[in-house]
Amino acid sequence: MTFEAGPVNPAPFSIGIHVVPSFDVIDVLPQSAADRLRKLRQHVADFHALTIPFADIHEASNAKLEAERQLKRLTDHQHHGGFNLKPDDPRVIVAEQHLAKLVADQRRLNDRNETRSAAWREAGYPLVNVETWLRDGRPHGTVLQDYDGPAPKLLKNETVIDAIERLRRRGRDLNADLIRIRSAPFPSAYVRGKIKREVEALAQAGAPLVSDVLEHDRSVVWPMQRLQGAIVNAQVPSFAVTEVPDVLGLFAFLNKEQLLASLDALVSEEADDAAALTHEARQQQEAEVMVDLLAVERDESALVWRAMDERLPVEHRANCSPQAILQCRLETAPRSSPPSGSSPMHAWDIVGGRR
Repeated sequence: MTFEAGPVNPAPFSIGIHVVPSFDVIDVLPQSAADRLRKLRQHVADFHALTIPFADIHEASNAKLEAERQLKRLTDHQHHGGFNLKPDDPRVIVAEQHLAKLVADQRRLNDRNETRSAAWREAGYPLVNVETWLRDGRPHGTVLQDYDGPAPKLLKNETVIDAIERLRRRGRDLNADLIRIRSAPFPSAYVRGKIKREVEALAQAGAPLVSDVLEHDRSVVWPMQRLQGAIVNAQVPSFAVTEVPDVLGLFAFLNKEQLLASLDALVSEEADDAAALTHEARQQQEAEVMVDLLAVERDESALVWRAMDERLPVEHRANCSPQAILQCRLETAPRSSPPSGSSPMHAWDIVGGRR
């Protein structure tokens, strides 16, 4: 087999530069949810457009400072470069009136800017929450699908705003339930079992070894504990390691039963088995509340979108579930073989948006 020599034309981008397409979190969304995210972005951008430009605020501040300088020059003594005019001089009166007008104008401008900036920030918090979740918080190996559940219904004589507030009250109640579940104590029987295992482990670790005395006529091997601490006032961060006798382990070895009895008495004093939850009950109740909470927030967000279409003064809550705001749901992504022709380290994950 023979090869003919010819001109070598390098392929584009063959100089070792790896080009990765820019990733927008909107790319992982189904059509309806993507439209909602675009709408939310535009909503925030519209509020930002209403804020006062910094140049206008700067100009108003400079105008006030210049008016103050002019008034000061009119009233200052000649030794300080002024005209030494009396307070009742018409020129001083005009300058004071002009300064008062600029001060009032600046105050109104700042108040208007603060009001509009606050509205912009309130509208922006849910957007930041949604995009952060899409980028960093979405569970790995999942895809998003549009939620097609029933639309929320208003109660008799209930307005959209009233319904949103009713759902938010329900959401606060469910969040209170979550706090109660997560802060519930554990059953005393479980606690006693765990404490017993811990004390027995301490006693076992704290048992001295006499085999060296029996077999080799050496010394008793006492239990030791390794300690590590930071060295202060060092030029570079440093730490020290030392070994000291394991006093707690030796105490547990010598007084295991007495120690268990004392700890058991403390458990009896503080236990609240009526409010206690096992790990299994805790997980089950928390899962049930989370399902209810997501359903409530879906209805709330659906009504907020409706209210926004009707130009009503309401915003999505910053801590509302992104799934609820986007009206979508999570599904486990199906496994697929990596595309041929691309190595795993250079493949572009269309679902996850990551290399």
